[in-house]
Amino acid sequence: MSNQLILRQVREGDRWVLWDWRNSDRIRRVSVNDADIPRADHDAWFSANFGLMRDRTIIIELDGSPVGWYQIEHWDSATRSGEWGIALGETGVPMGLGGALPLLALSHAFDRLGAVRMTGRVLQLNAGMISIMRRLQIPLIEALSEAIHRETGEITSMVVYQIRKSEWRSTLEHGRMLVPVSTRALIDRAMREAIQD
Repeated sequence: MSNQLILRQVREGDRWVLWDWRNSDRIRRVSVNDADIPRADHDAWFSANFGLMRDRTIIIELDGSPVGWYQIEHWDSATRSGEWGIALGETGVPMGLGGALPLLALSHAFDRLGAVRMTGRVLQLNAGMISIMRRLQIPLIEALSEAIHRETGEITSMVVYQIRKSEWRSTLEHGRMLVPVSTRALIDRAMREAIQD
């Protein structure tokens, strides 16, 4: 049984872990850009953005091993709003951890950054994440009609969710009850503790 889940800032050593995860078939399938990212392109992007990523890209570590991440994107300090994105890089994790990733990301936004509004965008073909958002009762505010063409030939579109600070506490409590008890304890502890370097 796993017994430690920590949240930590992205590190230089995560450069190729993130590249491997991003290029996995499972994650590319649900990414807006589903193209394979060349190693040199990722290397240049990571080098250019690393300093900016430190406080907004958080690695989720289980018993010392990275298993996923969340990020706060397009953060606007004036309006205290932004977007969140999540991904589970590894699949051999405790039951319920993938479904709890939005809670970890939103806890960071609302409880650590003082957000007043957060937006999440999900591809229509990502049935798993749409199901999670529905179960968490995060409001669907818009289904965009613009077609997104995939390398596989599929065509999909985007759905947009938004949650406000006034809704966060009830969403968190509702969402916690959906997570298996053993995983809930890991999540609760990670949300209470400081983000590690």
